[in-house]
Amino acid sequence: MASEDSRALKVALAGAAVASTGLALALASASVYASYFARDARGGSMKKKKLAHETWYAATDQDGRIASLAEVRKGALDGGIPHSLRAEVWPVLLGVRKCSNTSVEHEQGKRSRREQYGEFLRRCAELEGWLTKPVKGLANLPSDLASFTEASRIIAADAPRTTFTYGTFARDWESGILSGDDEDELKMEWRLAQRQRLTRILEAYAILDPVIGYTQGMNDLAAVFLRDISNESEAFWCFAKFMGGSYRCHFLINPHESAPSASKGQEGVSDRLRVLSEIIRIADPPLHKHLKFLNAQECMFAFRPVVVLMSRELADAEIGLLWDMLIAGGDHEPTSRANGTLAGGGARLFLHVVAAALVSMRSQVMACKKNDDLMQLVARKLPARKFTAHELVRKAMDLMKTTKGLGEAIEVASRASIALEGL
Repeated sequence: MASEDSRALKVALAGAAVASTGLALALASASVYASYFARDARGGSMKKKKLAHETWYAATDQDGRIASLAEVRKGALDGGIPHSLRAEVWPVLLGVRKCSNTSVEHEQGKRSRREQYGEFLRRCAELEGWLTKPVKGLANLPSDLASFTEASRIIAADAPRTTFTYGTFARDWESGILSGDDEDELKMEWRLAQRQRLTRILEAYAILDPVIGYTQGMNDLAAVFLRDISNESEAFWCFAKFMGGSYRCHFLINPHESAPSASKGQEGVSDRLRVLSEIIRIADPPLHKHLKFLNAQECMFAFRPVVVLMSRELADAEIGLLWDMLIAGGDHEPTSRANGTLAGGGARLFLHVVAAALVSMRSQVMACKKNDDLMQLVARKLPARKFTAHELVRKAMDLMKTTKGLGEAIEVASRASIALEGL
């Protein structure tokens, strides 16, 4: 992270204290992820039974500490996490909640995270207030006003267009109002509440990470966390941790031009698309040759699936399952290594998931005569294929054996991780 970026982040965090780095969590992820690959390599079948409540509660000791995550990760990788458990399990797997914390410390941590989130929202309100003030000179304007103004303008347009699916929050919302109310009215009310929560979360992230600010597609990611995490602050931190690590580069369109503080080694989404192209070249040379014929070897046709992490390409239930597996495998984290070899992390599994979807459609891709045909194929027929998360992950794992784990994202300091230190 460049020095200017670091200073901006420190100001935004208002003196957050330094604490643990979460190395143990990353190593645990590496171990389970590596064993998952080994089991699949031996030809073992992938279980489809979701993580059992008993398995989750058995991982917790009498003081509320998470004593062991191995079985929890295995269950999430095999079959996903039930809606009713995601609000508890996702914060742990994402490193928002520390495994070593007791129940009391966990509640204290939630309060600290809520207070920090509140600071971001207060800063949003301050900047919005500046928009109504008479301007007497550019020197008097806050340094983050321009970037926030641009972010909030796009958020205001995107939030109403975001699709919210029925989930835990909707259930919790409806349980707090009269059951005799009209069903359609209830749905309108929780959608409005979700839109307001989404707006606050996205604006807060623009304060947390001013280099990214807000980019279209982030609303789709945040909506998934808002679906199953009723606590708005916890939903924010889970969203920020998930997209702020190895996936953060998906939201940098021009990393060297988006901000003067952008690191020279920073990747952008175009870099990740080129890596996707290389995965396809190794996995399916004839298919890659056809992409070159179409002048599509840069894989810009896959821009949307990569940016929104397949959230517009899969059915609602499959999106949650895919993300359960990505989170449990630590794909959002920097690459970890086990016994000297690549294990989880680095956003490598996800890129192979996208490649698996494209390779599965190779006959349709090969039938495309021009680039526009390919763009329309991915935009319209990729979602219509009704892929399952298990199918894509299994095929992605097979591809990773061929590519030897190609596609490691450049490691960056997660703004959310820094913000959470000491909370």
